Amino acid sequence: MLGVVGLDHHEAPTAVRERLAFTGNALLEALATLRRSEALSEVVILCTCNRTEIYAAGPSWEAARAVIEAFLHAHYLAGARMLLGVPPLAADEARPADTGAGQGPLGQYLYAHAGMDAARHLFQVAAGLRSMQVGEDQILGQVKEAFVTASQAGAVGEELHGLFTAALKLGKRARAETAISRADVSISAAAVALARDALGGLAGRTALLIGAGRTNQRCAQLLRAEGITRLILANRTPETVQAFARSVKAEAVALNQLVDMIPMVQLIISATAAPHLVLSAATVAEACKGRHAPLVILDLAVPRDVEEAVGLLPAVCLYNIDALRGYGENTGRAADLERINALVEEAVSDLHRWQQVRKVAPAIAALRQHVDASHAAELARALAQLEHLNERDREVVRQFGQRMVDKMFHHLVSRVRQVAEKEPADAVLDLLMQLFAVSATPAEDKAEPVAGEAAAAPPPARDTAE
Repeated sequence: MLGVVGLDHHEAPTAVRERLAFTGNALLEALATLRRSEALSEVVILCTCNRTEIYAAGPSWEAARAVIEAFLHAHYLAGARMLLGVPPLAADEARPADTGAGQGPLGQYLYAHAGMDAARHLFQVAAGLRSMQVGEDQILGQVKEAFVTASQAGAVGEELHGLFTAALKLGKRARAETAISRADVSISAAAVALARDALGGLAGRTALLIGAGRTNQRCAQLLRAEGITRLILANRTPETVQAFARSVKAEAVALNQLVDMIPMVQLIISATAAPHLVLSAATVAEACKGRHAPLVILDLAVPRDVEEAVGLLPAVCLYNIDALRGYGENTGRAADLERINALVEEAVSDLHRWQQVRKVAPAIAALRQHVDASHAAELARALAQLEHLNERDREVVRQFGQRMVDKMFHHLVSRVRQVAEKEPADAVLDLLMQLFAVSATPAEDKAEPVAGEAAAAPPPARDTAE
């Protein structure tokens, strides 16, 4: 059974989301910790600035959900303890439990979906329907990155592989078949729109960008298009972003030069992946001594780059990523949204059919084993009575029998799969048991079946039913 537990920007504010930001080694450690639970056989963690979602598969969804919730609660509390200067929990205290976690401190923010509802949720995420800026492109790459990371960590099996492969296919199709993302609906576009409104225009202004990731790269391009006169790029190692700086005619400086740069700018956009604060209140206060002109600071990072107290300084307006809601949204996209929702439902139906067929695949394999054994036994009896045939003629008999079996089996498997797509898998398995008296899994022994029994899927070497 697969499902998802998570939270996103719709209900959880930045202050909550930043305590559950898993990146780098923390992400790998989280995957490893969750996989140690017997309740979870597969895990993928999707973590962006706007969401933290844990997709999982296991024998019991209720047990898996309890483990995931306990894990998220523990990490949320650990983040709170760090902010308060309290020692972190001991290793055995932070380990996810194998029983229900209750509501906990995240109860009002967490959502959970199981089965096809979980699939529908991921498909909506991949299509950009649940993004802060509906239709934005970056989320599809983040879904793929989460899937690849979990796969490389050995945390993905057949069920989540099928789910995420379908989600990536759906996300690409949504953008190819509609105009949902052809206008600029990125976080970067929303940030520049907010900055333009806050400053009353950007032409002739000077801007400082902290961080050189994809978000700020797009911000730089958009700021240039808005008429920004001077662009300064601050990065931990400015030498590594010289090409980017040249492409947007920006000056590259080191982070330790921020105090010198801030007095010259009217806008700061910070978007790093740092796990700690990059811009402190003390630094901004020192740089803004005697300042009267407004300074707009946009903190697009989760966890946050800019200390919250910066917003209390005179002449400073601080916005975090949650302030971008409503900026840069396209209008008149009803037809595109309707089409994408239809594609989502189509993808859900396709995945459901795949899962149904997958459930009966072991029985089909057992059936193939059954019929192959029967064919081999009958062929041996026939050839024993045809000793006068030469080897060429005996081979003709062998091929005739194999072709007959393959054709009949292929037709039977096609019908079984069609029924499995529409009827509950358990009902199909019961029917196969009644018709052919085979178990749901290939037999270990090679007991001879009753002569004349049919089967349901050609062997993988020929015409597999997978």
